[in-house]
Amino acid sequence: MKLHTLLSPILGVALASTAFAGSTAEPKAPAMVAAEESALLGFTLTAGYDSHYIYRGVDFAENLVSVGIDGNIPFNEMISLNVGAWFGTSADDSATLGGSYNELDLYAAVLVDLGPATVGLKYQHYKYLGNAGDLFEDINEVGALVSTTLGPVDFSGGAYYDETADGFYFEAGISKAIEITDRISLVPAALVSYAIDYYGVDGFNHVKAGVSLPIKLTDTATLTPYVAYNLPIDALDDLGEDEQLYGGISLSVSF
Repeated sequence: MKLHTLLSPILGVALASTAFAGSTAEPKAPAMVAAEESALLGFTLTAGYDSHYIYRGVDFAENLVSVGIDGNIPFNEMISLNVGAWFGTSADDSATLGGSYNELDLYAAVLVDLGPATVGLKYQHYKYLGNAGDLFEDINEVGALVSTTLGPVDFSGGAYYDETADGFYFEAGISKAIEITDRISLVPAALVSYAIDYYGVDGFNHVKAGVSLPIKLTDTATLTPYVAYNLPIDALDDLGEDEQLYGGISLSVSF
């Protein structure tokens, strides 16, 4: 199967003892913005559905239902702590490797607003449960983050070290919010990734393009449908990962 080669470091460890991961498609990245002063606590609770759970170019499962919480805790006007948790579960036995798919992620990042750009250092823990827990070893990852805005366009990037794979994953993205009405925006976005010794991937990993439509229902609630296209390239394509058109919807409430 195409994913066995990609996940061979994980599978090898698990099998020896008894057998990873957007927008909604990339749900676990911390918000790269400085915390703003408001009457709210600075946290957002999000529930979502994805037709396919595609993370870092790899299709792990279909019909994923997820819930997550993300928040920024300001220390001062420059430095804030971003923390969050995310849980996703397949609504059926549609995991790529068979059975159900369950994943819990916990993360924290220190963000520094430098004015022209925001930079950060992040730690993330991936824990796999159920059938996925029988196949995958839990992952610890550290990363460096950067985001900036040039005119109307937002740029972001990340470099991550995965302790389990003993490899690196790099990602750069671009997006632009286009206001349609005072409550509806259109947000096209795209990203490209590169990897070194990352679960069998050495070279360019994937390209993702998509568009989301945030609809502000109230001052604190936003409904966001999206559609995206995942295109494995270079090393990931050589491993047999398929291109995929997918979509989903999420509801976020700030408090």
